[in-house]
Amino acid sequence: MMHRRDLFKAAATGAAAALGSSSVLAADHEVSIVDTNVSLFHWPFRRLPLDTTNALIKKLRSLGIVEAWAGSFEGILHRDIAAVNQRLSDECRRWPELVPIGSINLELPDWERDVRQCFEQHNMPGIRLHPNYHGYRLDDSRFARLLELATAAGRFVQIAAAMEDTRTQHPKVRVDDVDFRALPNVMKRVARAKVQILNYRPRGASFDELLKTSGIYFDTARVDGTDGVPNLVEQAGRSRVMFGTHAPFLIPEASLIRVNESGLLDEAAIRSVSHETAGQVLTRAKNSSNAKAKATVSSNTDAFGLPLNDYRIWDSYFTPSHSHPGRDGARLIADIERAIPAIRKGKFEKLCYFAHVGIGTTTDVELERTLRTNPELVERPLKRWPGLLMGMIQLNANDVPASLDAINRWLCDGQMLGVYFPGSGPGALTCTHRNFDPLVERIAELNGVIMQHTWFKTGGKDRPGESTPSELAELASRFPQQKFLCAHAGGEWQRGIRAVRESPNILVETSGFDATAGFIEIALRELGAERIVFGSHLPSRSLGTELGKVIGAQITEKERRLILGENLRSLLRPILDGRA
Repeated sequence: MMHRRDLFKAAATGAAAALGSSSVLAADHEVSIVDTNVSLFHWPFRRLPLDTTNALIKKLRSLGIVEAWAGSFEGILHRDIAAVNQRLSDECRRWPELVPIGSINLELPDWERDVRQCFEQHNMPGIRLHPNYHGYRLDDSRFARLLELATAAGRFVQIAAAMEDTRTQHPKVRVDDVDFRALPNVMKRVARAKVQILNYRPRGASFDELLKTSGIYFDTARVDGTDGVPNLVEQAGRSRVMFGTHAPFLIPEASLIRVNESGLLDEAAIRSVSHETAGQVLTRAKNSSNAKAKATVSSNTDAFGLPLNDYRIWDSYFTPSHSHPGRDGARLIADIERAIPAIRKGKFEKLCYFAHVGIGTTTDVELERTLRTNPELVERPLKRWPGLLMGMIQLNANDVPASLDAINRWLCDGQMLGVYFPGSGPGALTCTHRNFDPLVERIAELNGVIMQHTWFKTGGKDRPGESTPSELAELASRFPQQKFLCAHAGGEWQRGIRAVRESPNILVETSGFDATAGFIEIALRELGAERIVFGSHLPSRSLGTELGKVIGAQITEKERRLILGENLRSLLRPILDGRA
């Protein structure tokens, strides 16, 4: 077993190695990152690459994470909670990094005994709740009672807002995200209560109420957007945000990169997020629980840098102001500028964005007219960043004549390299429709690239015009010589990969969903590395989420280079060579 003094040395060395020789971080600097959100044992619905404790700890150490608050995946569905918490306690004792956070199910009879066992028998500093899976709301009197018990014992409570995207859940186990509207009122009745919300997407009126309520903390695991974490810190205050990864369900590199990819957080805020706030919350709980002590050391902000070699990254899915560029194009330019810090930090070489060209892909009639009559508005990003940006046009398959004219104007006579068929808005049309045939034929004549938006959603489609990977496979079978990009790998990627694996002319694009562990590995196994193309979805998604999927995957460097750039360059080579 590794002792604490060795742990800090290994963490610092691992962080320095991950950053590469250009980092100013030296191996003898101590680096402290506290991960407030990991889970042990097996996710109920599939195996994960890091779902053994040994593998998880090895990964955390390599990233400079010296402490992890560990719940149990078994606590979601198991009813023998006493055994769940005993196994968790036993496992955490084997590893100096792990702090056990017990599971409580308020729907079980005599749940208060489970609480006492967590605090008195296992000396756990906190407990973790899954109200959506267990079937109660936060205005339930039992939740208020639990909060009273935990506060009286000097412990904290974690509430998992979600465990996965509702669109990708198993169809027989569908649960909504936790509704937090009742939490502020409960907190006001329990003085000095401490509640951390995990896996939360901060937005809406309920978030505004949470911000007004003292004692509520947030983690960073699913806070997305290239500036999502800085925005959360600005809104909530740095003393209420704690680092969390949701590993091993999510790739831990994603959260690590996300904290500092925008460069907007100063060193004091990064120290607070990375370990100081967690140390203060846990110290109070430890004073009550006598839990095993762990040292807290200073943080070097370079530990949040990006572990990258020079991969020559070509991004196939850059989405600034994706649905509306602004009538004067200013919104589009501002969104590109918003993404620039992450683009530089990620060392991107090229990014491809999807331009509206005035053929009915938005509901703004005035914008559509302006785009048709003012091509400079469409070309402005390419002219401002000529060495960085590439373009494709958004098509409206509902209007075949206008789309054919746009193809000829922008691919044949212009500098665009392909087309994007949207999955929502007035330009969306299910891709099996015969309107696609003349469009695909003309695109193929010009060696253009085709990106089709796709999603498999649990519960089925929820808006007109959407396409699934199965429908894209049907379209691709009609044009076996044309390559197609399956955007988002279908969202629910396990089904998406299966739907296209027998279609050799379809490549899957990687963006648009959480950094779920195992995606790249399974795609590689089923499709081969040559059929996977990286997309960032910046700036609405984050560099951490999207690049983290590939950086953190257990694949070879050769495979990583194919995914991050070589495959897209190969796909674009015919049209680029023709232009040359």
